[in-house]
Amino acid sequence: MNGKKIRGTKGIFKNIESWKKDSLILDLENLERFQRNYEKVWVRPFSDLSISGSIIPTPKRKARKLILESLVAIFNSWERQLKTLEKPYYLAIWLYEPHLENSQVVCAIDGFLNFYDLTFYRPKEQRKMPTQNYGTLKNELDTFDWIYALDEDYFTTEDVAMSEDEYMTKEDFIASKKWYKRKLKENVRSYTDTFGETTYFNKKGTVWIGTRN
Repeated sequence: MNGKKIRGTKGIFKNIESWKKDSLILDLENLERFQRNYEKVWVRPFSDLSISGSIIPTPKRKARKLILESLVAIFNSWERQLKTLEKPYYLAIWLYEPHLENSQVVCAIDGFLNFYDLTFYRPKEQRKMPTQNYGTLKNELDTFDWIYALDEDYFTTEDVAMSEDEYMTKEDFIASKKWYKRKLKENVRSYTDTFGETTYFNKKGTVWIGTRN
């Protein structure tokens, strides 16, 4: 696996600022039409697509701090604009850890008001968000109500049962079988539907869902 080298940190900081400024204004007309909107972290190289197995870097140090500040600023700006609609709305920060680059601000109204309630699995045993780990942003983050949820991908019994000829190479087949075997031994969370198809959920990290009353 090849890791991307991050060059030009000043350029990255400018890109974060540009992304933030471009995202502060919520298109209310578009929202009324589609009833939902979101803003992801569209900042290179963190928003790049993986090419040839390269690893997309995750924000560190100052870039991480600036992105977190930007997410909160976008939330605050959207909150002020949504209040002008004078009707119920959903507004949240989805804060991914450790994959901060996947974080986003999400909103919805009308028919999609409760659309995102089941987006993430929320363990019954909730955890308190460690806002003390976010430095000077602690006080701001403490103004949110945070729900502990899981960032997961999944595979099914059909995936596990795939034969070698369904893979590009024999090496891919062997590697996948080993990975499935290891995950099944970990007793990952699963769900079996009425047709007997089982879906297995693999935890990648945490999603902190931040809202305000």
